[in-house]
Amino acid sequence: MKKIALTIQLCALLFTVYGQEQAFSISGDIELDKGQLLVLTQRPGKTDTLARTAIVGRKFDIRGTLDEAVVAHLVIEGYVGGFIMMLEPGEEYTATLTRDGVGDIHGGKLQEDFNEYQQIVADANTASRTLQKKVEEAAAKKHFKTTKELEDKVDKVQENAFAKMNALIRKNADNVFAAYLQTAGSERIMELKPLKEIYALLSDKAKETAPGKILAERIADLEKVSIAATAPDFTLTTPEGKQVSLYSVKGKLKIIDFWASWCGPCRMENPNMVKLYNDFKDKGLAIVSVSLDERKVPWVQAIKKDGMQWTHVSSLKGWKCEVVKQYNIDAVPSIIVLDENNRILAKNIRAEKLRAFVTEYLN
Repeated sequence: MKKIALTIQLCALLFTVYGQEQAFSISGDIELDKGQLLVLTQRPGKTDTLARTAIVGRKFDIRGTLDEAVVAHLVIEGYVGGFIMMLEPGEEYTATLTRDGVGDIHGGKLQEDFNEYQQIVADANTASRTLQKKVEEAAAKKHFKTTKELEDKVDKVQENAFAKMNALIRKNADNVFAAYLQTAGSERIMELKPLKEIYALLSDKAKETAPGKILAERIADLEKVSIAATAPDFTLTTPEGKQVSLYSVKGKLKIIDFWASWCGPCRMENPNMVKLYNDFKDKGLAIVSVSLDERKVPWVQAIKKDGMQWTHVSSLKGWKCEVVKQYNIDAVPSIIVLDENNRILAKNIRAEKLRAFVTEYLN
C-alpha cells in the first residue's frame, strides 16, 4: 500500500434502524506489526471516525457504538485503501486483513449477505474471464459463429449471477446493503422496473440521504429512455467527418442500432438488418447505427463488408461515448425503435421479433 493521506470514497449510507446506540466490536489479525486501525463512515457533508485502536503484534480489537447500520471502511492510518464492511449496532465481527487490501470479515446479517454477494461476483468474473479469452481468440480468427456461441455462454453466466445478486438486493431492499450496491457497487441493476421497486421500499428518511438521491437520479435517467419517452437527441460524426444528429434523420420508423465491428453477435445480426432495411426503406424505415469502435479503419471496413447502407455515426470513444451513457447502454448489440416523432416504441428486440414489429408498424 502506498503512503498517502487517507480519504474515504464511500458514498453509500442508508439507515436500517434508528434509536439507542449499541456497541459493536471488530477483532482479528492484520499483516502489520503496529499502526492505528480506524473505522470510518461517510455522512452527509463529512467523514466520521467511529472508532480507532492500536495494532499490536498483528492483532487488533476495535470497539465503538452505533445507532444505525452503515457501510464502513476499516482503514490503516497513513495508508491508502481500506476494507469495506456492513456494520450494524450490537454485532460482533471477526476479520483477517492483508497488506494487499484483501479482507475476510464475518459477523452480522448484512455482512454475511455482503460476503455471499462478493462470492457470486467473484465466481462469475472467473468464469467470464475464461470464456472471454476464448471469445477474443475466436474473434481474431473471424470465427463469428463460434464467437457468438461463446458470447452467449458469457451472457448466461452473467444472467445467472445477476439473478442471484438481484435476489440478495431485493432481500435487503430497505437497508444499507441495497443502497450501497446501487450507488457504489459496480454490479448494479440497470433496468427501470426493479430499480423503482427497490426505491419504493426505502424509508422516506433513507430517500433523503445522498445515496437515496443518487438512486432517484438514476431512475430519472432511465425514465428518459424508457418506452413511450421521447428519445434524447444526440450528434455524432459519420465516417466522412460530417456531424449528424439523431433528429435530423427522418423516417416513419427509426432504429437506433448500437454495435461495433469487433462484436461477434452484432456482425452475425447485420445481414438481418441489411435485409430489413432493404425491404422497408421505401416504406419509411430509417436506421442510425452508433458504433462503439475506437478505431476508424475497422469500423469503416465492417460497414462496407456487411453492406450497411444507412446512417453511421461514432465518437470513436468505445464505451466512453456520451451517447452510451445517455441511453444507458450496457451491451451490444442494442436496439431502440422510435416513431417519426422520436418516441420510443420498443427496446432490445432483434432478428425475427424486430422484423415482425417493423412489418406490423409499416404495413
